[in-house]
Amino acid sequence: MIKHAADLHQLPPTNDLLLAGGDDRLTLDAGSGRSRYGCRPTPDHDLVSLGSSTASHISPYAYQAADALRQRCVQAMRREPELVVYRQALTTVRQRLLAYCGCAPADSPMTLLAPSGTDLFMVVANLRQPQCTVLIDGAETGSGVPLALLGPRQGAPHMVAVRETDGSLRDAGEVDAEYAAIVEEAASQGQRVLLVLTDVSKTGMIAPSIASVQALRARWPDHLDVLVDACQFRLDPMTVRAYLAQGFMLALTGSKFLSGPTFSGALLLPRAMAANAVHAVTSHSNFGMLLRWEAALTEMERFAAVPQTARLRWARHFEDAVTHGVAQNAAFTPLPVAAIDRSALGVPAGWDGVQTIFPFTLRGADGHLLDAAEARRVYLQLQLPAIGTRRYQLGQPAAAGALRLCLSARMIADLHEGVAPDIDVAAPLARIAQLLA
Repeated sequence: MIKHAADLHQLPPTNDLLLAGGDDRLTLDAGSGRSRYGCRPTPDHDLVSLGSSTASHISPYAYQAADALRQRCVQAMRREPELVVYRQALTTVRQRLLAYCGCAPADSPMTLLAPSGTDLFMVVANLRQPQCTVLIDGAETGSGVPLALLGPRQGAPHMVAVRETDGSLRDAGEVDAEYAAIVEEAASQGQRVLLVLTDVSKTGMIAPSIASVQALRARWPDHLDVLVDACQFRLDPMTVRAYLAQGFMLALTGSKFLSGPTFSGALLLPRAMAANAVHAVTSHSNFGMLLRWEAALTEMERFAAVPQTARLRWARHFEDAVTHGVAQNAAFTPLPVAAIDRSALGVPAGWDGVQTIFPFTLRGADGHLLDAAEARRVYLQLQLPAIGTRRYQLGQPAAAGALRLCLSARMIADLHEGVAPDIDVAAPLARIAQLLA
């Protein structure tokens, strides 16, 4: 417990806390002062964030909110033990997140917070202890997810590709059939199965189809658990509630579409599944995660204030701008993305039915297709200062070495509030073309 002003060093400065309680992906490079995602723990006014599928730099609004929460915690710790203050603050985070999702207090899901999406998968594996797990291939999900799903009762998870090696789409029916075959074989042997339904993947895909998962769940209700990997959080609250109504677990993060700092995860799950889980996750304080969630919630609540019609309008505007911009240069080839289909959930199509992640491959001046390593060099160069141009943060190379232009909640809120005059994708695309010349 903090009792004197001299003891304030027990809670580090906001800059340090925003980098704490995660892993080495938050470590700053000694030369650039940025993480491996190109982010600093303070607002970076010269960097344009267009890569929310990977990470975004923290905004002034979000940083101020995180700093204010730290100050409130310091004051509260003059009166209460650290862990009490921390748990009270986490309760507020959960309440705000559920309020955004429109979940009524009487039947709201259990909400567990963890540093990252990868940690959420580990929590699910420990809670449900599946004997068989099936999910999308590694190119479309978090790099640490397969390892996190190595539960106490199973080996490596089964991974299903949704693209060919050249980035083209596999037949959706074949993808569904591959998932189903794995589930059927394991469930018919009496095994507990965890199926991870990805909505949305690194390149904007939903897999397997929602209708196919519903059919499998109806066939194997006592053997099949479903976790919706919605770590991109590109879902309208209506869609979140529709998934919960199916009895599915949901993994969310505040660091992708919401554009909060990297490392803020939340798991929504039926209360019957959550025995002792809250105590396990909050048995020690993680003020870094707490402040990162505060930053994400600030962006979330700005986005929540934007009318639905405006969200849809700006999402379509971004889709048109990127589609047109990529088509203007032969050095860019859009990676195909299947149309978003959540019709099986029975919810009206909203802004989240519009594509918001746009992957595209690059060709050099000699016409060769850049591989992942070459595309990464371009990705990093975009973040470096250059005369006559701003710095740009895109989504890091994904399937087939594709870079990604991404819409975020912050961008929509900035447009609605007049903070940003319009969406500019022409300038970053021109800068990429310059680097490829």
